[in-house]
Parts: sequence; C-alpha cells; structure tokens
Amino acid sequence: MLSFPSRFKSFRYSAAVVLSATLLAGATPAYAADPAPEISAEGLKRAREQFGQALALQTAGDWAGALALLKEVAAVKSTPQVRFNIALCEEKLGRLVAALGDYELAAADARAERAEQVAEEVESRLENLRQRIPKLTVKRGAGAEAAIIAVDGVSVGDQVIDTPMPTDPGPHTVEARAPGYKPFRQSVRVAEQQSEVVEITLEPEPPPPPAVGPGAAQSEGRSRLPGYVIGGIGVASLGASAVFFGLRAGKISDLDKACPERQCPASAQSDIDAGKMYTTIANVTLAVGAAAVAGGLVLVLTSGPSSAAPSVALAPAPGGAQLFGRF
Repeated sequence: MLSFPSRFKSFRYSAAVVLSATLLAGATPAYAADPAPEISAEGLKRAREQFGQALALQTAGDWAGALALLKEVAAVKSTPQVRFNIALCEEKLGRLVAALGDYELAAADARAERAEQVAEEVESRLENLRQRIPKLTVKRGAGAEAAIIAVDGVSVGDQVIDTPMPTDPGPHTVEARAPGYKPFRQSVRVAEQQSEVVEITLEPEPPPPPAVGPGAAQSEGRSRLPGYVIGGIGVASLGASAVFFGLRAGKISDLDKACPERQCPASAQSDIDAGKMYTTIANVTLAVGAAAVAGGLVLVLTSGPSSAAPSVALAPAPGGAQLFGRF
C-alpha cells in the first residue's frame, strides 16, 4: 500500500492527466442542467498550462502562487481535480474554513462524475480538516443585549451568537456597539483544534458635560479652522486634478501616435482605458476641489470672534424718551 506522500504525489499526477484529458475534450458533465459556454481551443491550452504550472508551484511550496493560477483555471473549467487543488492550497495557507468548503465541493463534484480516486482523497482530508478547524463563540453579556456585533469587521447575526463558529487559526477581533455605551473591542488568538469564548460586556457612556451658556458661546465665536482645513483639501484636490489632466494629455499623445486615422490596434486598449480613467478622476477631483475651496472660503469669512452681546438703553429725548439698542 502506498504511503501518504507517495500516494498523494500519485494522485496529483493522475489529477493532472485527468484534467488535461477533460480540457482537451472540452466535455461538460452529464449532470449539468444548463450547457456550459463554449471554450476556445486557446483557452483550453492556456488552462492546461496553468494547471501544470500550479502543480509545480505546489511542489516548490508556493501555495499562494499556485492558488492564483488554479482559480484562473477554474474560471475556464472547474473539475473535481481543480477544486481539490484549490482546497489544498487554501489549507496550506491556513485558510481552513475556505478549504473545508472547497473540499466539500470537490467531493460532491467527484461523486457526480464518478471520480472515485478524487472522492477518496478528498474524504480522507476532510475528516482530518474538520478536527483541526478552531471554534470561536461570541456571547452577549451585560449591556450587549441589543448591540451590533462584528467579527473581523463582518457583522454577525443572532443565529450565530452563542454558537461555536468555525474560524481560521490566528488572531481575530470582536467588536460591538450600542447607543449609550462605550464601544467594545477585544482581540483573541485561536490555534488549531482550540475553542475560545468571548463575552461582550458594554460600559455605559459617561454623562455629557454641562451645556455652555449662550453668553459664553457668543463671546467665543466660531473657529476658522474647519474653513482652512476644507479649503486645504480643495487646493489638494485641484492639484490632483491637474496631475490627472496631465496624465490624460500624455495618454492622448501616445494614442495619436499609435492610432493613425483613429484606427487603434488591440495593443493600445490599455492606453485607451487608462485615458478614460484619468479623465474621470480629473473631472471628479476638479469638481470636489472647486466645491471644497468655495466652502472653505465661506467658512473662513463667516467665522471668527463674534460681536459684542446685545444691549438695550433708555435715554431722555425732546418730548419723551428714546430706546437705543445694539444687536
């Protein structure tokens, strides 16, 4: 009986052969409900080459590079062998949850296509992987009954609260927010086969400071700093607009040389796309810059120390009295 390393190498070789034959035939699985789009011969050839390169990168330990190539192959034609190798790369990169999902997809595809060798290999790795995946449980504590909770920046619903969630090994961040309470943030590191529990407790926010009297507010006036900040942003945006207009002009010049009589070769498409992008960015930054400069100018002109507090006085006048006031 083959040892695991030699058996796995043999499986990878067989996967390459089966994939190449499948891609050469360009056949679609018999169970597919909808016909797959037709794949060009050039696309099939490139997919076969990329699959071979991915296996070489796996052998060299470059799992990230292999994963990128395999995803491109899967975009052309996904087979159980391709899906298995995608899951293998994810497992080696520590993305155990994603690997579990792709292994399960590979197993389902293998059973549907009667690829017994792939199904057997996948099942053996699935059993081991399920035991390795760590679990993270988030619980609501005092003050967190109605809090919005996020794990690694992704909001989680009540259906997974108080439930062990499969997660990848490594650091994770749990955050929670609720009106009237201080934000909660806790980092936790979980290892393979480990389970961690994070209980969220929120502290009430301190009461707001007493309101400042109207007289003090009038004497202090409004700061000009926001106007200067917004105006500075506007100036920077106008400068960026000028830069992108310059880049746009350069691309137009390049296209004038490459496109005689307005007929451009396919190689000039990147310059055309870049020119369009520069035009869009230049126009947007120009509009933002002009608006920010105008807004900043208005804030500067309408800010500053306020005038004196209003006063009223009564003074004698011929035939009666007069009321004087300053507002």
